[in-house]
Amino acid sequence: MKRIYIVIIFCLILTSIIAFKARIDKEAMSLEDYVSLGNQMGMKGNHIEASKAFKSAVKINPYYIPAYLGLGTAYGNLDRNEEAIEVFKEGIKLNRVHSFVPQMQMGIATIAYDKMRDGKTAVQYVKKALQNYTNQGDYAGVALAGQKLQQIDPDS
Repeated sequence: MKRIYIVIIFCLILTSIIAFKARIDKEAMSLEDYVSLGNQMGMKGNHIEASKAFKSAVKINPYYIPAYLGLGTAYGNLDRNEEAIEVFKEGIKLNRVHSFVPQMQMGIATIAYDKMRDGKTAVQYVKKALQNYTNQGDYAGVALAGQKLQQIDPDS
């Protein structure tokens, strides 16, 4: 009988240690960890969990632009289109020369055109992305934006 109590106490102590370690590990995640987790969740199609991870990164550092790109993308994938556009715009306002700005501009254009049927906004943001990709020397981005512009407005 004494052995059973010792085994039960040992199991309880072990469970407590594991739970405590898991809690500490969760609290110790950096904003890069949250963005990485959000990217992994998004690639698996779990956009709700991805958005939670990106929001956690924004709470840690509201100036971390990759979190805005991820959160806007997750919202777009959840058809929360207005929220996605607002998140992209917030990220752009924080740092207009960040390397992710043209990607956020393309995100706005894609949502505006493909989901909201707002060609005017889509053209406006594709042109901004095209200029930013050019300024960054990102020729693959220039080609992508050019293709999207041709899709949206063949007369451009």
